[in-house]
Amino acid sequence: MQYLFVITYGRSGSTVLLNLLNAIDGYAIRGENSGIVNHLAKTVSLLAEVQAEPHAKSVNPHAPWYGILDPDVESWGRRLADAFAAEFLRPEQDTRVLGFKEIRYTGDHVTDAEYHDTIDFLARFFPGSRFIFNTRAWSEVVESGWWRYYPNVKEVGDLVRSADERFKTSIKRLGDRAFLIDHGEFAGNPTGFRPLISWLGETLSDDELDKITQHKLKHMQLAHEDRGRLLRLRRLVSKQFAGASVKATARRASGS
Repeated sequence: MQYLFVITYGRSGSTVLLNLLNAIDGYAIRGENSGIVNHLAKTVSLLAEVQAEPHAKSVNPHAPWYGILDPDVESWGRRLADAFAAEFLRPEQDTRVLGFKEIRYTGDHVTDAEYHDTIDFLARFFPGSRFIFNTRAWSEVVESGWWRYYPNVKEVGDLVRSADERFKTSIKRLGDRAFLIDHGEFAGNPTGFRPLISWLGETLSDDELDKITQHKLKHMQLAHEDRGRLLRLRRLVSKQFAGASVKATARRASGS
């Protein structure tokens, strides 16, 4: 059995992507788990860090860290991965590709180090694991779902752009084990999934793709009016400022 993980952030089109994957025979890709894997990965990295500390190397039974060298990092990581797969992912008899999608990889959930610890944990302890990194233009994300209730659009834009940079770093490290797909490639365009399906080595008919992409996610699809005029005005000003800030950054980067 192989593993497949969808790494993304909220309102990126990842639920449509999830539906697509689960339409493939033998795939069991679960939804979000509130970032539980982030915490499992943290225990593995902490164990490795502690064991490398000079004060942890004492075999004196009266030492404060006595016994910390006994646990094996590899064994601990494998046991956590196996337990997570059994209890959270729950493979069925005909499952050949197992995994989940998660959105809690932005800076408001994990630091850079914690994010990379999580990806390393998934890549290291889940056999045959592959990764789909799902992105979306920040200017579209801030207008979707709960993000549009954030008064400061620039902060949201910064979270999305920094997450995209994290994803790019991971893709370089993972090589052919990673695939990048953007919401703009498949929004209203079922054929935009074709490169991904080919990378997976699977097949889906045009009718199946049409049916999947026509299903609209209703979660958090409330009208802007439900939060009042003041919030909309604050967001308008914030969005204009954020757009100007991004353009200025781009000009500085190009040296013009």
